[in-house]
Amino acid sequence: MDEFLQAAQKLHQYIRHQHEDNGAIVGPDPIGKIHWRVTRFIRSYFPWLPGDDRYMYMQAQAYWIKANASLFELTQDARHLELIEGCAGRIVQAQLPAGPWQHPPIRGRRGFISTVESVWACLGLVAAYRQLRKPAYLDAARRGYSGLTDAIGFRRLRDGLAINYHAHTQEMVPNVTTMVLWLSAELRQLTGDTQYLQHAQDMLRFLEYSLMENGELQYIYERRSHFQCYQYNAFEFMDLAHYYQLTCDDQVRPLLGKMAAYLAGGLTGRASCRYDCFKEVPEVNYWTAALATALRCAHELKMGDYLPLSELAYAYLLTRQKPDGGFGFSRRNYGVLRDGRSYPRYLAMILNFISHRASVSVTG
Repeated sequence: MDEFLQAAQKLHQYIRHQHEDNGAIVGPDPIGKIHWRVTRFIRSYFPWLPGDDRYMYMQAQAYWIKANASLFELTQDARHLELIEGCAGRIVQAQLPAGPWQHPPIRGRRGFISTVESVWACLGLVAAYRQLRKPAYLDAARRGYSGLTDAIGFRRLRDGLAINYHAHTQEMVPNVTTMVLWLSAELRQLTGDTQYLQHAQDMLRFLEYSLMENGELQYIYERRSHFQCYQYNAFEFMDLAHYYQLTCDDQVRPLLGKMAAYLAGGLTGRASCRYDCFKEVPEVNYWTAALATALRCAHELKMGDYLPLSELAYAYLLTRQKPDGGFGFSRRNYGVLRDGRSYPRYLAMILNFISHRASVSVTG
């Protein structure tokens, strides 16, 4: 068996055992300033502490659906389709009447109407629809897109357009705009309705304004240039690559080329993803998975010879898998600490990226 398929199946079994709950995958998450800096390490070293969180992130559900779709294609095991159906049903149940989805109720974000969660809920439903062809999934995704444009809305920057980060905030964050572009292309392809691309050129112009000379997209336009640089840009690159593959819009190719060249500098000597533009550590496993996949995608799009770097990162990632199939979250935090906890959102991302690499092995 291919080593990546074997790793994916072990991780899939681990996620089901640790995090599946009535169709969804649920569990803790390291988000939040204090939690990110302090309390997650306490819980990592003292896992028996009571009252752990069980959040249901739409982003986690989408990656879980996408990974199960890949694994079904690889194995033809119908149990993956059953998992997709159960998870898609939970996404539909969580949708608000106006169309979008809320952020999980963590401190500081309780009740927020979230662009990230809404986009990923829609992307999960799109992936489920592609496998199961249930109209209810596509209908919910279309309502979700309407919620993004109507309930959350855009902010104009000259002749560019940026989606708002939340319904009540107007920060111009490129990474949510790249997500919406990908979703727009998916819905255009599935429905044939050109309305889904009506904002695409304006959103691409905003991204052009956000691109720095080194090929990195700013974290928040003209407010914060750098934040976890390579992992954010790896995901943004993949969003835009999906958009390009679905639309063949040549306007995005110069962006992709510059971003790919930037991402090529994101590996450490160990072949892990750098923490940011300025330092190598801490080391976060799902960042390495994302960077490996983005570099593979850049190579496939003929942006450059990025395959050797991608393979180095994938190979290193597999060395971080635990015997039980799971992955710890991070290590070398503050030089000596680690976070070995099991976070379903990021495990589902790793599963999706490893499953993608396994698919490449099968197809050649």
